[in-house]
Amino acid sequence: MIENVSKDSEIVKYEESIAEILDRAVNLFRRTNLTELADKWDRILKTYNSKRRIQ
Repeated sequence: MIENVSKDSEIVKYEESIAEILDRAVNLFRRTNLTELADKWDRILKTYNSKRRIQ
């Protein structure tokens, strides 16, 4: 049981890291005036976050 809890917390940390990386990418693209790319990555981030909450 304890092993599953530690794996679950590792998965949550991993998923949070992915979301943070995607968020940083969106911010970088916006700062460099790559708005089309930023919009695409923002949609990816929103989709990722919504699917992550479902599971």
